[in-house]
Amino acid sequence: MAKSRKRRKDGWGLFLLFWTLLLLTAGFVICVFFYRYAAAYEDTRPEKVMDELMDTMSPEDWRAAMAPTAGEIGEFEDGKALFESYFDSSVKDRTLSYRRDMGKSGADLAVFSVYAGPSRLGEVRLVPVEGTRIDFLRSEWARSEWKLDSITAADLTSTLEALTVEVDAPDGMEVCINGRPLREELIIDPAVTVPGVGELEARFQRQPRLVRYAVTPLYGEIVVTDGEGNEIAPFGPVENGVCRYVIEPTETYSFSVEAPEGVIVSVCGAELGEGEITSREKNMFRHLENYVTDSWYETIHYAADGLYTEPEIRATYEGKELTPVIGENGKYFFFYPSDSNADWAMRSAAEEFFKSYMNYSSYKYNGGALMDLLGRILYGTDLYSNVNNSYDAMIWASATEVKYEELKFDNFHFVRSDCFTCTIYFKANYTATNWHEKHSYSMQDGYKMVFVQRNGVWYAAAMNAFQS
Repeated sequence: MAKSRKRRKDGWGLFLLFWTLLLLTAGFVICVFFYRYAAAYEDTRPEKVMDELMDTMSPEDWRAAMAPTAGEIGEFEDGKALFESYFDSSVKDRTLSYRRDMGKSGADLAVFSVYAGPSRLGEVRLVPVEGTRIDFLRSEWARSEWKLDSITAADLTSTLEALTVEVDAPDGMEVCINGRPLREELIIDPAVTVPGVGELEARFQRQPRLVRYAVTPLYGEIVVTDGEGNEIAPFGPVENGVCRYVIEPTETYSFSVEAPEGVIVSVCGAELGEGEITSREKNMFRHLENYVTDSWYETIHYAADGLYTEPEIRATYEGKELTPVIGENGKYFFFYPSDSNADWAMRSAAEEFFKSYMNYSSYKYNGGALMDLLGRILYGTDLYSNVNNSYDAMIWASATEVKYEELKFDNFHFVRSDCFTCTIYFKANYTATNWHEKHSYSMQDGYKMVFVQRNGVWYAAAMNAFQS
C-alpha cells in the first residue's frame, strides 16, 4: 500500500516537472517571439520614417516638395501660387506636425497628413521597401521597412472659403482677374445701371449701362484690373459670399446750352429744368432799357458734366423744333425761329450792317468804313460808343482779306414792333498782311444782334459774339 502511494507521488512529480518545463519553454519561445516582433515592430513603424522626414526637412523643403503638386484651381488662379501663399500664411512661426490617416492607410500603404498648427498643408504616402518583409505566423502580422512614396499638397478647395466675384464694367472694355481677361461667356447681366448716375441722367430715355461678369469659385488673392491695367478696389464688403467690383466708364461727357426763355431744351429725352440752369442773363439787351423798355427777354444757360451718356440735345419753341448753332467749343446755341412776318427790310439791315462791320474791321477803307458803319448803328448805344472809340486802334490793325465758307443770317424774331433780334453765323478764312509778312487763319463764330427801328430805318443796337 505504501509502495503504491510512493509510485503515485513520483508520477505526479514527474508530471508537474514536465509541464513546468514545457510551460517555461513555451514562455521562453513566446518571449523570444514577442521580443523579436517588438524589435521588428519598432524598426518598421512608418512613424519612424515620418520622424526622420520631420527632422531633416525644413519648412522651405516641405514647401518646395508640396507646391509643384498643387492642383489646378481654375481659369483665373494658379494652383501652385495659391498653395505657396496658403503655406506661407499657415506656417509662419508654427511647428510642423503630422497625423496618421487611418482611413487611407493599410498593410501596404501608410498615409500621413502634415499640419502647421490647425492648418493641413499636405499629405505624405509611404510604401513598404521590397525585400524587407518579415513574416510572423499570420500574414497580417508581417512587417516591412517603409520608404517615401510621395509628398503632395493639400486640396485647398476643401480648405479655403470660396468666393464669387462679380465685376460690372463698360461693354467692350478688357477686364482682367489676376491678369487673365474675362470672356464674354462669363456675362450674366448685359444691362446693369451705372452706380452714382446723377438726377438728370437718371431721367434719360437711354440709360448708361454696364455688363456684369461672374466668376466662381475663387479662393486666393483677387486682383481686378481695368483696360488700362489700373487695379480696382472692391465695391463694398463681401456679402453672401459675393465680392463685387465696379468699373465706371472712363469717358464722361458734358454739355453747355444757351437758349432764350420759353425755348424747351431736352437732353436724351429729359427736359432741362431749374437744376440744370447755371445763369439767366439779359446780355443781349444790356443797357437797352431805354429803347426796348420791358419787352426784352432773358437768355438761359444750361450745363452739366460727368455724364456717362453722350448728350443728344434738342430744343423746341411753341412746338417747332429748332436747329442749333454749335460753337467751336461744342456749346449749343438756340434762338427763336424766324417770325413769319419778318420782311426783307430786316434781313437787308442785318446784311448791310455786317458787310460794313467787316469792311471796317478788315481795314479796307478805314475812315470811310467807320462812318459807314456808324451810320448803321443806333446812336447812344454801347455798340455805337465801342465802334467809335476803336478808331485809333484800327489805324494800326493789319489789313485782312476775308473769304467766307459759310455766311448765314437767320432767326429774325420780333421783340416788339420796333425791335427784333437775329443771328449772323459764319465760317471764314482770314489772311492778315502787315509790314513784312502774311498770316492766315480760320475762324467760325457768330453774333447775336438786336436792331431797333427809328423813323422807319432799322439800326443795330447790340452785338454779342456767340463765344462771349
